[in-house]
Amino acid sequence: MYIVLVGHSGLGKGMAVNPAVMLLRESNSANILSDKLTIQYILEKLSDRGQAAATAQLNLKPTMSTGPTGQGTVTFALDSSCFISAPELEDLLTMSDAMPSLKELWECKDGPFEYGTRGKGIVKIAKPCPTLLGGCTPSQIALLFPNKAVGGGFVRRVNFVYESERSKIIPWPTIRPAYDPVKDSLVNDLRHIAQLKGEFRFDPMAYKLFEDYYRKTGGDEFRDEATTSYENSRAYHVLKLAMTLSVSRYDDLVINFLDISRAIQMVDKVAENLQRVFRAVGDSELAVTMDKIIRYIESRSKKIFVTRQDIMRDLWRDIGSSQNLDILLASLEASDVIYTKPIGGLTTYRIKKRQPLQVPKPTSSSIQ
Repeated sequence: MYIVLVGHSGLGKGMAVNPAVMLLRESNSANILSDKLTIQYILEKLSDRGQAAATAQLNLKPTMSTGPTGQGTVTFALDSSCFISAPELEDLLTMSDAMPSLKELWECKDGPFEYGTRGKGIVKIAKPCPTLLGGCTPSQIALLFPNKAVGGGFVRRVNFVYESERSKIIPWPTIRPAYDPVKDSLVNDLRHIAQLKGEFRFDPMAYKLFEDYYRKTGGDEFRDEATTSYENSRAYHVLKLAMTLSVSRYDDLVINFLDISRAIQMVDKVAENLQRVFRAVGDSELAVTMDKIIRYIESRSKKIFVTRQDIMRDLWRDIGSSQNLDILLASLEASDVIYTKPIGGLTTYRIKKRQPLQVPKPTSSSIQ
């Protein structure tokens, strides 16, 4: 899975990413790679050549396997999975042309992934399985994903988790005990999960719920590029997340009704906020200014009402003139993004909430 936390500076993206990476690193159950690496280096590490070198360095013992002819062959256990930690997604995507390769790796195809280098020739990766956990700000979204790149395939493979407010939990400093049972349990769980093998299967209720969800989802060519692109992959994100939820509790590799329900709820939340993530992306030169006006109304209208004068007073550097503001507000209102509400003789502005996708719930008769 590819997951990117989107929020303004200081909201705590690093505080969410770093503890997860720390636990994974301590469990030593994943091939953790940094966002400071180029995509060429990452591909080299995942390739058969790179893994063979790493295996030799660790002096790992080969395992005996029996081929179709019954003869024993000596093979090394190669793992083409990796966990890319990218608290600053911009570093990963701008250091090299990473998006095309990450897009292909996400598919986790059975056949080998091949790429060519000038000095080393063709390098192969057998059954690649990458995971990306990153972070970026809304302003970086507009720079990293121009309008022509939004529908290119990478965006639909990423879950952009958006947050506009800082957590209410105060991070008081604490003294870590020498023995932390919660942390040790999480580390042991990660080590155990890494040893699970086999294919997942559905229980009957989960099967029916996912079938209904799959038939309900689908892209609409007349919606914005980001939403349309993500809609085509939404069901696959649910599947991947449901598998993750399943192994976090049980070892039977069975996706049950609760796993699918929870996964649908989380993915729908991502889809609901996707327009907020990409609304600064567009062909219009005023797209970034529009996004700032929307964010201003969102943040202010929760506590006080917002008037035209308030917007012009605080955002005059971005808007330029009152005529521009009239055009922008009229466009946002015509697009059903904002609406006006008269209060005390003043015209105030509010954000119009969009209804999330409603997925039919399975009935007892439909599960038979």
